Amino acid sequence: MKQIIFLLAASVWMGACSSYNNVKTKRDEDADFQSYKTYNFMDVELEGAPADSSNSTALTEIKRAVAQEMNNRGYKLYGNPDLKINIGLVVQEKSQTRQTDIREAPRYIGQRRYSWKSETVEVGRYKEGTLTVDVVEAKGNKLIWQATGSTVLNKQSRQPENIDRAVAKLFEKFPQTK
Repeated sequence: MKQIIFLLAASVWMGACSSYNNVKTKRDEDADFQSYKTYNFMDVELEGAPADSSNSTALTEIKRAVAQEMNNRGYKLYGNPDLKINIGLVVQEKSQTRQTDIREAPRYIGQRRYSWKSETVEVGRYKEGTLTVDVVEAKGNKLIWQATGSTVLNKQSRQPENIDRAVAKLFEKFPQTK
């Protein structure tokens, strides 16, 4: 019964985490974003996950969503661009843990030197994806903007509408052109 409750709670928790959290951005304050008009993509990196069809599809969707955000901000896709965009995706398997407490200690059975210690117990495993978008000035090969966000990976997080929301959240602080 406890396992069923845990699985239900874990699935609700993982479903709720479908959008990116812990978003961090960095910007080069000296960069003049008004002078840039075009962009193109660098090779995409996928670390920690096999290059299977589901990961390839997710990367294609991420690239499409990034292109949409750049187009919405007035930038145009071009072969010899002002800006190069690097997409990095790292997938890590992590474990969910909890701390035991005194209520879980076994009953005393007569040993005088008995002691009980609190310990960390693994209660589940999950995959976390971290997406990094780097925008590099093509002329000087200088990083001018970076955004990083992470989320628990599941079937919902790979849906195109969730990828769009996640990439939009990464681009919230990206400068607009005129």
